[in-house]
Amino acid sequence: MSVQNTSIADKNLDENWVSLMLAARKIGLSKEEVRQFFRECQENQICDKKRH
Repeated sequence: MSVQNTSIADKNLDENWVSLMLAARKIGLSKEEVRQFFRECQENQICDKKRH
């Protein structure tokens, strides 16, 4: 399924976000697993900034 074929009426979706979620779904990741990845990434960036 391509991003162009993915639409929700009256919603303005970021194409990169839709592509990410479609790729995640294709490899079997849940929405929660994607959220967890971003949470962990954000935590690591905050920790890295505190070290400098």
